[in-house]
Amino acid sequence: MASPESKEEKNYLYAVLNLPPTASQSEIREKYKALSVVFHPDKQQDFQVKEAASKKFLEIQKAYEVLSDPFLREVYDILGLEGLNKQWPEELRSKDSEEIKAVLRQWDIDHSNEILKKLLQPRGKVTCAVNASSLLARDDKFSGNFVNRLNGIQLSSFSVRHGILQALNPQTTIGLTSEVHSGSRDFFSARGVLTGALRHQFSPRLVLELTAAFLSPHVVTAKTAYSDHENVVAVKTTFIPALWYLFPPVTTFAFARRLFRDSLTQGSASWTYTPDWPGGVLELNVSSPREFNSASAGDYTDAAESSIFGGPGSTSGFATGVQTWSSGLTLAGLDSFIKAEYSLFFGELSLRLKATAELGLRKVACIISAKWIGQQGAFGTGVGLSNEGVVLRFQIKYLDQKWMLPITLTPERDLNLALYTVLVPSTVVVVGYHFFLKPRRRAQRTRYFEKARRELHDEKSELRREIENSNLLLQDVARRHMDAERSRGGLVILEAAYGPSPDKEAVGLDVDVTTSLRALVHNGQLYISSRTPKSAIQGFLDPAPSAPKTLRVRYLFRDRMHYAEIPDLSPVVLPLKDHLVI
Repeated sequence: MASPESKEEKNYLYAVLNLPPTASQSEIREKYKALSVVFHPDKQQDFQVKEAASKKFLEIQKAYEVLSDPFLREVYDILGLEGLNKQWPEELRSKDSEEIKAVLRQWDIDHSNEILKKLLQPRGKVTCAVNASSLLARDDKFSGNFVNRLNGIQLSSFSVRHGILQALNPQTTIGLTSEVHSGSRDFFSARGVLTGALRHQFSPRLVLELTAAFLSPHVVTAKTAYSDHENVVAVKTTFIPALWYLFPPVTTFAFARRLFRDSLTQGSASWTYTPDWPGGVLELNVSSPREFNSASAGDYTDAAESSIFGGPGSTSGFATGVQTWSSGLTLAGLDSFIKAEYSLFFGELSLRLKATAELGLRKVACIISAKWIGQQGAFGTGVGLSNEGVVLRFQIKYLDQKWMLPITLTPERDLNLALYTVLVPSTVVVVGYHFFLKPRRRAQRTRYFEKARRELHDEKSELRREIENSNLLLQDVARRHMDAERSRGGLVILEAAYGPSPDKEAVGLDVDVTTSLRALVHNGQLYISSRTPKSAIQGFLDPAPSAPKTLRVRYLFRDRMHYAEIPDLSPVVLPLKDHLVI
């Protein structure tokens, strides 16, 4: 019998049946029947032999269950035994072989990356600063000669940073970071930094972080922070041990607090002592995030649940999100400035738009940026205008590896150039939304509703059985109520359906709740509070959680036809004169 280690070897299940990986389904069935007869426990008389046969028989059964199922066989051939332990979505079985293989191979890549990420948590950053001011320069030496302008583009600086983290235990983590950046004159004078880090979580509220440079000048940084639900207090100090008496440590004291109980507005203050500025640098900031939902009452969805992770959300992706205002003041002598920032984050699209403005005694700056944040990667672009010129920035991130490309278009403040340059990130956002984000939203909504339809209409699904059982339980009560209402010309429910609001992608998701509403009628009236979740009412089931839904009711009152469409957040009040069909 194979050892436990060999069970992880490739093609182990084929070896159990003594078949090659190219075996056909008929060969698998024949071999299974033959081996089952030989190793069936009931055919063994000796106890020890019977016990060994039982183990072998179970292995043969397991191998047959996997290899006789075309889908599980694909999973095993690509991912091995590890893939069999994962719960795969039912819709994957309905795809063709090539699509299944593509999904499995992608999962294998993602799973390997996730293991590596958890093991070492690698983080990298590459910054490549380009000076492209020659392209738009007005100097005589560049005028009329495009080749000279291209040759004038230079790599002004280049740096590479990479770090890894390793958790020693749930409270303690160590890390190592290396960084190399080009010198001030040429790339041959590059300088390097090697830094070690230690982070220890004393309690859920108290944490200590230490970093030390292994290369000269051996800079050491210590930081401790205490936080609770409403306050954060932090102290950070940086010093060079060998020059302790010559250069006092740079020390920062910071405090942040939630300002109001009924909002997320937060205020923060920090004071930093530096040898260059004995009076210290004082920073004051206030930020206020607030959720928004631009959907109508009939299309309302919870902002958190209707994101790409919780529900179908809106078609456009702009219906829900978070807007944040922040402002700050920095007092640092002639370098003092005030700052204002406004950002919009659209959760359904994972898209953030941000505008920042700074006004100081020596500097005026404005930055406009956009950033898309995915589960594994991110892409951002922006334009900055200041006294130091106009800079166009691009940023790409994948699996905690970041690439940054700042391009200097001019070393001087040029408002006209900045306005034209804003077209670059604007175009990127528009094109990215039209060709990537919007189709992605539609695909997510389509998958969501397809899954909901399968669960609703599948005869074996638990949701379907729950609907049928609820109707059976309420049938007698509903019939008695309707007989009583018909006899006196009262409220008679003809038909009622509960499901997603009119949406071509949500067709076929209405649940028949006629029996449930009939059972709720009392003395010619029906009332359901807006605070009562309809999905909790007997016979009401939610086929598409987080999607906006509507109750559609056709009924008779005093033998006259009525019809109503009632959004999910509105109370149900029947009968009403407004429902009368003329």
